[in-house]
Amino acid sequence: MPSAPDRQLTLNFEPALPEKYRTLRDFLAYRVQVQAKPAKTIAGDMDMSPSMLSRKLTPSDGDTQRFNCDDLENYIQTTGDTTAIEYLAAKYMCSDESRKARVLARVESLTTELANALASIKAVAV
Repeated sequence: MPSAPDRQLTLNFEPALPEKYRTLRDFLAYRVQVQAKPAKTIAGDMDMSPSMLSRKLTPSDGDTQRFNCDDLENYIQTTGDTTAIEYLAAKYMCSDESRKARVLARVESLTTELANALASIKAVAV
């Protein structure tokens, strides 16, 4: 029986969070909907009505109710969901240059791994 490989190559073609969601508010509106807790429960835990939470996350033009920093901290504390921080880090802590450099380094690393794997396969096949 052949043994399992030590490593497995995984490629991720998912766009980065800031590429999928235009704003942090858009991202949080999505996250509220996919939490294990219903949005109604999250809103209650945040001491607001479900309609107020929805209004703050998807305000209409001229609406003064906005999801603010205090709401964000309350959301994180209530849900334990820290992906909003990941969103902000991905959007503001990475320049295009550093992102390109990381991608290039990863591609170079994968190229080496693929070459080694191909050599191993050829050696076993002979």
